[in-house]
Amino acid sequence: MKPLKSSQVDLAIVGGGINGAGLALLAAKAGLSVALFEKDDFASGTSSKSTKLIHGGIRYLEQYRFSLVFESLHERQKLLKLAPHLIHPISILLPCYKTDRRPPWMLKIGLWLYDILAGSSNIARHRWYSAEETKIIAPTLKTDGLKGCGLYYDAQVNDARLVLENILAAEEAGADCLNYCCVNQIDREEGFVRVFFQESRTKENGVLQAKCLVNAAGPWANQITKLISENALSLIRPTRGSHIVMPEVLSQHAVLIMTPKDNRIIFIVPWRGFSLVGTTDLDDPDDPNKVAPTEEEIQYLLREASRVFPGSIWDRNQVLSAFSGLRPLAWSGGEQASSLSREDKIQSEGNVISIVGGKLTTYRSMAEKAMRKILKITGQSKKIPRDLKLPGSIENSWDEFLKKNVPQWISTFKISESQANHLAGLYGQKARDVLALIEKDARFREPLHADRPELSAQVVYAVLSEKACHLEDVMLRRLEIGYSPQRWGSASEKASRLMAEQLGWDETNRLVELEHYRQSLFPTPDK
Repeated sequence: MKPLKSSQVDLAIVGGGINGAGLALLAAKAGLSVALFEKDDFASGTSSKSTKLIHGGIRYLEQYRFSLVFESLHERQKLLKLAPHLIHPISILLPCYKTDRRPPWMLKIGLWLYDILAGSSNIARHRWYSAEETKIIAPTLKTDGLKGCGLYYDAQVNDARLVLENILAAEEAGADCLNYCCVNQIDREEGFVRVFFQESRTKENGVLQAKCLVNAAGPWANQITKLISENALSLIRPTRGSHIVMPEVLSQHAVLIMTPKDNRIIFIVPWRGFSLVGTTDLDDPDDPNKVAPTEEEIQYLLREASRVFPGSIWDRNQVLSAFSGLRPLAWSGGEQASSLSREDKIQSEGNVISIVGGKLTTYRSMAEKAMRKILKITGQSKKIPRDLKLPGSIENSWDEFLKKNVPQWISTFKISESQANHLAGLYGQKARDVLALIEKDARFREPLHADRPELSAQVVYAVLSEKACHLEDVMLRRLEIGYSPQRWGSASEKASRLMAEQLGWDETNRLVELEHYRQSLFPTPDK
């Protein structure tokens, strides 16, 4: 286990999802000593199981949650500037059919209000198309009963890497961020909290003393409160959101559809050459370590997506992969799961703070709210920093960055244009560090799979510079090849051998890693 910089810190954080990662960066940049503990890999829970959108939440308008939409839209703009390699604008179609509960005039008002709330942070103004115009921009969309279609803009994100870059930036600022390190005991004493933890691979134990502790464990928040007090009340009401990955139906636009029976919305989003369909919204009080899509959910998503794309006729055999995440929504009583508030809730009791609820989009503003409480608890008069650049952040515009670097990388490192663009979109300015590995070993130029842009160098870089410990970390979160048709076979074999070289795995360990990764995939991969 990597030794901590100190056994005494200002702030200990439990949870390495987006809330914990964002807070670790903010606190470290403010000058606090920080230690973060994540029992699995960073972003391995909810933060890598989203619909991959940075959005204002247009559906919250009819719930009159205008402040949440306003905050989200303005945070969206900040994130677009912060990480253009990970976050980019996406246009979303909003078709309206005769059988829909919401008529065109209502949708037009919602789109107009969405633009107004965005103000100067708006990506572009919405448009409304007739049924005939819609056929031109989305020819595969269902036209029977179509009364018109709105088009508005939000943003798409690589969620797992957004978390990772916050973690890496926090460490650059002085924080200790440990994955595969489980907190198993928390003792509150006069003026501080004592945190006991264990490294999962070596089984080494450690103890840390912190002035303040933040519970940012997401779906595991209730379990962390039980470590502090057996009689603690539940903080969260977990709801399960499941997604399926399907053959692509539209490459230029996402689509928001409204389900006629349960009045929910579902996104169909172009994602890495496929269509990402989701999400469901169901209460799930069971073990968060075992969350998975049910067959009923998969059929539900297939049915609703096929309804508006009748030419695609998707069936169960076409599901490339599926995944679920738990939303750690603030505890509420008998409301329907889909009606629960997504607003964050930051609770404090003495020197323990808990962050629940919230959205991926608003993680920075949640961190700022938590920091104000932390500074009061620790008695420090630090300024909350505003400039929180990530490792991949670029200085100029995204187009200028690509124009300057992509041709140079192609020429210098003898890689293809698709590989160069892939590296730029995953690492931003840090792509140069990945490519530097090719100069040291020409083997690292080899692709993991002939049909994919990922290079062997990326696996090595994930181990050396991105805290990847297991094959699953690399395939699902550092590269995301694990959600593609090439997720198994030659790609995983080559990646496992590269990791074995770097981490000293013997053949038995390498085969165990392959089997563990195989079991994490859904559906079971073809051999």
